[in-house]
Amino acid sequence: MDIDLLIIIVFLVTTLAIGLYCSRSVTTFRDYAVGSRNMSTWVVTISLIATIYGGNFLHTQLTGYYYQGLYMLLLSLGSPLRFYLASRFIIVRMKEWLGDFSIAESMGRLCGRSVRILTAIFGIIVTIAKVSAQFKISLIIIESITSCNAPAYANYYTVILGLLVTAYTILGGARSVALTDVYQFCFFSICLPILTFTFLYNAQNTWINWQKFVNMSQFNLSQIATWDLSPTWDNSLVHLFAYFIWHSIFTFDPAQIQRFYMSSSIQQATKVFFKSGTIRIIFSLLFLVVIAALYTSGNSVPPKQKILDYIIQLNHFPGIKGLLITAIIALCISTVDSYLHTGSVLFANDIWPFITCSRERTDKYSLRVVRISSGLIGIATILITLHMSNIRQFLNKVFYFYTPSVTVPMIMACFGFRPRSAAVLWSMGINTAMTVYHIFIKGQAIRERDVFLSLIYGAFILLIFHYLLPKKPNTGWVGIPDDSPVKLQNQETKRWWLRKLYYFQSIFTTSYWKDTFPKNATTFIASGIYFIIYSSILLFYVRKVYIFSYIYWYIAVMAIGTIVTIYPTFHAYKQEGNRFLHGLWPILLCVVFFISGITYMKLSHFSPMSCALFIVNIGLSSLLLPYTITIVMLSFVLLIYRWIPPHLDLVSYKELITTETMIGLTILLSCLVYRYLRNTTNRQLQTIALTRSCDQQYALDSLHNQANWNRLDPTYSGKVLQDMADELNPYVVNLPIQEFQKKLYIFSQSLLKRAKEERTFTLDSKSIHKVDIEKLILKSYETVRKLDIPIQLLVTKKTKEKYLLTAPTTFERLLTINFLNLCQGKYIIDHAVYLTISDTLLSYPFPEPNQVSIRSTHEKQLKAPILSALAFSISTDADRPNISPTYVVTDELTSDYLPKTIHNLYQEESRQMVQAHGGYIETIETETGLTCLYILPIDGKKVMQFKRYHTDDLSNKVAETDESLAQEKELIRLLVSNTTLTEQKVKKTIHFIKQAHGNTIRKSGDPYYTHPMGVTKIVLEATKNADTILAALLHDVVEDTTVTLEQIELLYGVEVAYIVDMVTHYNTYGLRWKLDKSDNQIILNKCKDIRVVQIKLADRLHNLRTITARKLEDQKRIAKDTVEFYIPWSKKNNVLTWVSEMENICEQILNAGSS
Repeated sequence: MDIDLLIIIVFLVTTLAIGLYCSRSVTTFRDYAVGSRNMSTWVVTISLIATIYGGNFLHTQLTGYYYQGLYMLLLSLGSPLRFYLASRFIIVRMKEWLGDFSIAESMGRLCGRSVRILTAIFGIIVTIAKVSAQFKISLIIIESITSCNAPAYANYYTVILGLLVTAYTILGGARSVALTDVYQFCFFSICLPILTFTFLYNAQNTWINWQKFVNMSQFNLSQIATWDLSPTWDNSLVHLFAYFIWHSIFTFDPAQIQRFYMSSSIQQATKVFFKSGTIRIIFSLLFLVVIAALYTSGNSVPPKQKILDYIIQLNHFPGIKGLLITAIIALCISTVDSYLHTGSVLFANDIWPFITCSRERTDKYSLRVVRISSGLIGIATILITLHMSNIRQFLNKVFYFYTPSVTVPMIMACFGFRPRSAAVLWSMGINTAMTVYHIFIKGQAIRERDVFLSLIYGAFILLIFHYLLPKKPNTGWVGIPDDSPVKLQNQETKRWWLRKLYYFQSIFTTSYWKDTFPKNATTFIASGIYFIIYSSILLFYVRKVYIFSYIYWYIAVMAIGTIVTIYPTFHAYKQEGNRFLHGLWPILLCVVFFISGITYMKLSHFSPMSCALFIVNIGLSSLLLPYTITIVMLSFVLLIYRWIPPHLDLVSYKELITTETMIGLTILLSCLVYRYLRNTTNRQLQTIALTRSCDQQYALDSLHNQANWNRLDPTYSGKVLQDMADELNPYVVNLPIQEFQKKLYIFSQSLLKRAKEERTFTLDSKSIHKVDIEKLILKSYETVRKLDIPIQLLVTKKTKEKYLLTAPTTFERLLTINFLNLCQGKYIIDHAVYLTISDTLLSYPFPEPNQVSIRSTHEKQLKAPILSALAFSISTDADRPNISPTYVVTDELTSDYLPKTIHNLYQEESRQMVQAHGGYIETIETETGLTCLYILPIDGKKVMQFKRYHTDDLSNKVAETDESLAQEKELIRLLVSNTTLTEQKVKKTIHFIKQAHGNTIRKSGDPYYTHPMGVTKIVLEATKNADTILAALLHDVVEDTTVTLEQIELLYGVEVAYIVDMVTHYNTYGLRWKLDKSDNQIILNKCKDIRVVQIKLADRLHNLRTITARKLEDQKRIAKDTVEFYIPWSKKNNVLTWVSEMENICEQILNAGSS
């Protein structure tokens, strides 16, 4: 059997097998119409391209590029541009029609049932015309086959081909069409590389032919004035521009737009149309390469000869003719099955319900109808094919009907203009009447430009009728219902450009080149050895005539290799290098790998070994340098090729195909694969490192909290229980039940507070800064993208706030772990995450009054704070949640956020971080989506949970000096001799505050616990009251350490706890939050307890006495505050003992500052 015929038969049988195999899963109308919308992006993309490329595509492209050159390339870019513009401006605005089955259904939802029916009729006419045209092209191709008496039986073979395509389209629907399109397109794709290889392999005088090719007028931009422009359009620039505009307009071709309805989401549909446009640009360039190879090979094409016919006649290899004919047939049937499938869907979904007057559709019934209609349309097109004469004219007439009627209203609707249904019907009627008049009455031949003009006329007619008819609600420029995909696309585009800009800027930074510098000595040794071996091998291939002229070049390369090899042994070697070496390293690689490689190739007259090693050099450079730098270096060297001595012409392509170069290409591919695997592994390690760092930080904080509570535990829990048991001994008969019930209650509160603290993530007060929200969002987004996760992020800002007071690393971690987990979760669609930022409020109410145990809370209590906040809603659903005006934050222990699986662990970590900011968290999970709502105060320093211990404190070491120990002994002596306190009680209390304050040092350099001892010594001058003295020693432990007020009450009683609470600058009742300066002063003004006044004044006086260690501005602030509040307050409460001293110190500070 003829090998050409065998290729055609095998292809057709395989196509039928694939189509029938895919039809097994079709059980519903949805499966048939849109393939259940679960096909991959690449399958739908290739199906779209195969639908566009008809059977005449290969013939027109090759002929056009050969005779029109770059002008044909310019025209070919118009259609890919159409799909790029459609993905950017049309498809992304069609979310409301995503669930439809056809363009007619979308038009019906837009303009009513009558418009839907007319659109379906026009669409079926288009599909019949397209299918008939492709069958006609197949008939012409079959007539060109000489074997099996094909010309005589061409009609029968065409009918068989038509029945074959109709068969698997009837049974398989969208899935069979799409997957056979993939197979057919892949078969077509291999033709271009094979043709290029064939031409170059048989080329003679390659360089001379290349020079002739680039100097031809149609391939030379400098001779643009001599180009022969399109015969369909005038040669004027205006008409050329109009042609380009026409081919850039998306016409809503029924089969092409059907790929939109087959997509699972707007994001997938956008990718489908964008990728199809990009791939078609690549194919346009490939056609130019094929024609360049044809010219370079020296083939002489007779004038006005069709290029495809000429190539088929060459027959360089057996089967090449069958391959080309099969490629044409593949393009034909890939277009046929798509339009046949679309036509049947239009009939079954949009016309048949109208004919039968049925509104409800059953799957089995609709599936039967759509299959029958597919068969009828297929048979009808076969019959039309046998009587068709002019394909182009037939298609132009059909689109003359369709374009103004469907394209115009759909484009307007996508941009937010909703025309009246009556206006669309009038427009369709007038356009149809004009078309019938021009075609059937005047007998006018319809050209492509006439179709374009009909589009413009249709737009004017529609607008005129819309504004002439009475206006109805929800018509006109009302916008699109959901513009979130548009915003998402715009933001992704902006981030893409920012990413490229940042990368470009990074190239000019020292850190970029530092990262490319090898960190391992083995890399230098291996590179240097390769340089030496590489240069030594190629020396044997250098022609003798060049040996002495280029000996110094060889010595220089050997010297570079030697220095690089022994560089790690240098005394000055540093693993990270320095700025000079960071810049020198890529220069050396460029010289040795590329410039030296080109030089050696020329010196050896392009010997196979030199060419192979040059290819290996490219692969090795890709391992040592970033792709961008490698490509730039290689491009630069190839650009200056002719100026690199010696000056030689290129050899023929055939001479370069040797065993050595094939081995070199294998090594190059191996290097590229290794680099890909290495980068993939590095990204996985980065993911592990990111997760590990978060887990380690979280675990470390938990361990610190546990260690801190374990350190403090002996001071209250076990000892208090033992004391309670000892106190029970004398009262075996008559127990003070009420008192011990209260102690037990307070103790339970203390344990509860400890449980809360142990589950709380705390912040470092020094790490709090005002951060730019958008920059941190972008940084977190880029962190996720660097892990090779294709996240799409739509940020919607409903606030004017740009900054947030937070710990930058913590907030970035919060965003990163949520982006990372949500974009890979089970609810995600196309990795799209929606972040909405809104204004709201956070309220911090007090607990129920019946839980009060310390009476000072009533006296100290002020109005609960309400802070401005931002709501960060991170969701997998485009529907934005309703944000409440106020969210209530409490310190209640709940299990609402307990992770259910390991995939939800990030929610617990997020809860910890948000609560550390004094925020609110809510997780909303439905059957279709997941929303994580985080409310953070804009300036939450007042309510943030800060660490009140240092990690050094966890070792149970305390800051002590000889001087502090002496002060400690003196204070014990004074208190024992002047008060009723026992030495044991005083020592125990001092030990307690030493343990609580740990290693904390004052600005003066003294241990912190010397401050409460100093305050106590001052208080002793005014009172001998034991409770006041103990409160003076303990006055800072609740404010500055993790000791709680409940502990103070259990250890020292309610009176001491009350005094400590009143002098503490924090709310100790419920959620801990810091009092404002004004709030604190209001509390002190209301307080009538002289003990509180004495301790606060003593505290202020001791701070004034030790104020010299502070900065001058801090001294002035404290002095001013003392003069304005504390001195008048002391006089008001008649505590005058220390007034004069405070006045003197403040006066000195303020005078010193003013002088």
